[in-house]
Amino acid sequence: MGSTRTAWHVLLVALLSQRGSRRFEVRSEVPLSAEPLRVDYLLLRKSAEPSLPAGTLRRLWDLLPSEAIVEFKSVGRPYRRRNLDRLCSYLHLYFADTPERLEQRSDLCGVLLVPSRTRSLDADVAALGLEWDDLGDGYWRLRGAAFALVVVEIDPVAEAEDDDLLRLFGHGEARTREARRWLAQQLGAEEMSMEMQDLEGFEEVVRKLLATLPPERVLAAYTPEQVLAAYTPEQVLAAYTPEQRVAGLPPEQRVAGLAPEQRVAGLPPEQRVAGLPPEQRVAGLPPEQVLLAMPDDALRALSEAYLETLSAETRAAIRARIRR
Repeated sequence: MGSTRTAWHVLLVALLSQRGSRRFEVRSEVPLSAEPLRVDYLLLRKSAEPSLPAGTLRRLWDLLPSEAIVEFKSVGRPYRRRNLDRLCSYLHLYFADTPERLEQRSDLCGVLLVPSRTRSLDADVAALGLEWDDLGDGYWRLRGAAFALVVVEIDPVAEAEDDDLLRLFGHGEARTREARRWLAQQLGAEEMSMEMQDLEGFEEVVRKLLATLPPERVLAAYTPEQVLAAYTPEQVLAAYTPEQRVAGLPPEQRVAGLAPEQRVAGLPPEQRVAGLPPEQRVAGLPPEQVLLAMPDDALRALSEAYLETLSAETRAAIRARIRR
């Protein structure tokens, strides 16, 4: 736990490993976190004198002592089990390392900002033996910890205080031009945009900005090709009638992919066989239909005796054509 490792630390590892219980594995210099220990925000009171009312989280500031460690959980990265344990560990470590500024534990508190209370947060509070004190309008105090703990639910606080900027950080959407302008300005600032664009949640921020804009303003920033690139071909074609889909295509492209019977469906017989050589026109037809496909001059050469051998329907069709 000490910040300085001495030779005695090395010797004690040897003693524990060699002569300690075989039921335990001994490890030394073990990192306590997969990531460097770093709090989201540290709030330092600059003055005890009253000041102008705050523009956001208006009731929070009077609940804070001289210093506060703040952890924020977003919609895309919500509260997870044991996050409250992590916040408590930050408070203990920070208090242990700053005796020159923090004389007593009441000088430090922890603040947890969440879009709304969740079952995992409630479970952790219960597991730590803490109790909720409802301060109203989305503000809560947790009793029973070594340090004061404040939980702020962004969604109800934003509604109670009608804070449109704060609403952006919860499940809500911006309702005012001021909030939309503020978010656009932050994303438009080169330094801040470069800092955010490689971080988790950047796309979520951009989507929230786009959600505040009318569709025509969003689409105006893209070429038609860029707009269509976001859709599958099926989604694009779904907006058009069948006639519009094939307009401008050459005939061979219009029928590409269709079965032969689909290509000629709806055409009169003469159009179905137009352009085909004689042998293809009659291929696969029954004999009497082959006769009907013959020119009138050929039909006139048929004897009356032969015509009597045909079906009544075929015989009537031939006689109507040759007027016999």
